[in-house]
Amino acid sequence: MNVRAHMSMLFHLDKCIGCHTCSIACKNLWTDRKGAEYMWWNNVETRPGAGYPTQWENQEHFNGGWELTSGQKKNSNLNLRLHSKAKGLFNLFFNPSLPSLEDYYEPYTFRYSDLFNAPQGDDQPTAIPISMITGEPMEIKSGPNWDDDLGGSNIYARNDPSMQDVPDEVRLQLDELERVVFNYLPRICNHCLNPACVAACPSGAIYKRAEDGVVLVNENKCRAWRMCVAACPYKKVYYNWSTGKSEKCILCFPRLETGQAPACAHSCVGRIRYMGVLLFDADRVPEAALVSDSELVAAQRATILDPFDPQVIAAAQANGIDDGWIAVAQKSPVYKFVKEWGLALPLHPEYRTMAMMFYIHRFRQWSA
Repeated sequence: MNVRAHMSMLFHLDKCIGCHTCSIACKNLWTDRKGAEYMWWNNVETRPGAGYPTQWENQEHFNGGWELTSGQKKNSNLNLRLHSKAKGLFNLFFNPSLPSLEDYYEPYTFRYSDLFNAPQGDDQPTAIPISMITGEPMEIKSGPNWDDDLGGSNIYARNDPSMQDVPDEVRLQLDELERVVFNYLPRICNHCLNPACVAACPSGAIYKRAEDGVVLVNENKCRAWRMCVAACPYKKVYYNWSTGKSEKCILCFPRLETGQAPACAHSCVGRIRYMGVLLFDADRVPEAALVSDSELVAAQRATILDPFDPQVIAAAQANGIDDGWIAVAQKSPVYKFVKEWGLALPLHPEYRTMAMMFYIHRFRQWSA
């Protein structure tokens, strides 16, 4: 038994009001810099919807996550959907699975001189949007919350990649429902147990911290191959066009290390976010990622250990896990919702990254 500790977050979607306070708090703290304008380490999407970047769930196009294939002697193998090692060499300088700038949005500001220098007149002056990359005037067509509450966009629920198999009459009913009731999905990096971004990085720049499971980028090693951006099925790794380095959510680990909650959780108006420690068996992770789609959630739950079990406590202590971490794991609300009550689920378990951020879904109850 190889017991490890993992910081996790729970999102109670029944309580999310779609106010984007979490997104703004994260933006102001971490990505208010040149080259990071389009980065939203935390974003909130109206669902069903196309999401951000647009249609990030369409893995037929983006090829993120892992896929299960049959190997020799009928054994199952887990391979990146993005490419094999050989194919990865050919894609180093051109990767067709990368999101384009149009899938996000072109960073822009406004030409405020149009306001300051406007002549006196009867009309209200307006500031023309200009690209922060080219400096040329532009027309804004998309953004991180462009489809918010169906406002400002012609991409509605019917274009949600996860709704493609839903009959047209049901999709129309969903469109009508969304005009009255909106569903919101806040998203950050899932700090997965089996992260595809880590496996895809040719430079070894992305790694998972052993002490708390946070996935980080060593920018001293990053060589801007951007395989991490393509391999992440949740599209939560971003490329800084100014520095030439990849960046992503760091779970506010400098705040965690001083006893503070992450900025998104601290600022949440609806109090939908719960932080907690999970103890898991690292030796079970490879096996849990190889089961069939219908068994993925149960297999991931099986890797999570009972923090009150004397054998688990002894194995954790033998692995160098402090008694304070064990005590916090015993009080963890995430453990109760995910393991004990079976009410919370990871996002898209079929991607086989074993996401460690969990959701209590709206309008229904889930059981183990």
